[in-house]
Parts: sequence; C-alpha cells; structure tokens
Amino acid sequence: MLTQSYWSFSAILGLGLFLVSSTATAQTAPAPAPMPNAVPPSQQMKPQFEGRSLYTYVEQMPVYSDGGKEGLQTFISSHVRGSAKGREAYVTFIIDQTGKARLPALGPQPAESEASVDPALATAFSDIKPFTPGHQNGKPADVRLTMRIAGPLKK
Repeated sequence: MLTQSYWSFSAILGLGLFLVSSTATAQTAPAPAPMPNAVPPSQQMKPQFEGRSLYTYVEQMPVYSDGGKEGLQTFISSHVRGSAKGREAYVTFIIDQTGKARLPALGPQPAESEASVDPALATAFSDIKPFTPGHQNGKPADVRLTMRIAGPLKK
C-alpha cells in the first residue's frame, strides 16, 4: 500500500514540475514589437555637407597652414568676437575638401548656409588662411571643427 508520505512527495514533485515548465514558457515568449517610429541603424541620417559626408573626426585631421592648432587658436582669439556673457564661447565651422573654412557660427553647430553666416563672422573668416584638408580612407573629406574662443571676449 502507498503511504501518505508517498502521495505528499508526488504532489510536491508534480507542483515543482509545473512551476519549472511555466517559467520556461514565459522565457520563450516572443520579443516585443519595435517602436513604429524607430529607425534602423542603417537608415539613420548622417551629417551632410553639399551632398557629401561631414565628419567630426577623420584619420588625418585638417591642419591650419599658418601655425597649426596654436596658429588657429591665435587667429580665432584675435578675430572672432563672442557674446557669451562671461561664459566660454565656441566657434564652429567646416573645413571643406579643398581646405577652405566655410559656414562659421558661434556655438556647437556650423551655419546652415552661406546666406545665414553672421556678417561679423564672415568678415573675420575672410582673412583666415587655408588648411591642409582632412583625409578619410585616403581621400579629402569635409570636417566640422569647433574651437573655444580663448581669452576675454571682445565686445
């Protein structure tokens, strides 16, 4: 005859198997559907300049022909006027594939077009010397540069 302890053991074993099987089912549930407005990584918009890729960093960065980074910092500090009211200010511009500085603007983004460039910045950047263009994969590339306006801001 079967004892009561055997029936208790069978009930506990059956309950345990049920719990284990239901946990496994929950782990194999289908993944949630992606958000309808999500863009796959291959379709994300990349920054463009005149229909070409615009880079922030390239294998060979542009070099200012009149003193490199120090010469560029000196030029910007002496020619660009900022209005940051006591805070650090930045100027952002694009060095195109020919080495010309284009679309200067105060802040983290270059100007949207030549027509939208602030006249004072256009005047300041008209005197800037050319750059040796940046290169990516052995080819000239358009590169966005952001430089701090060092020293006291001119009014």
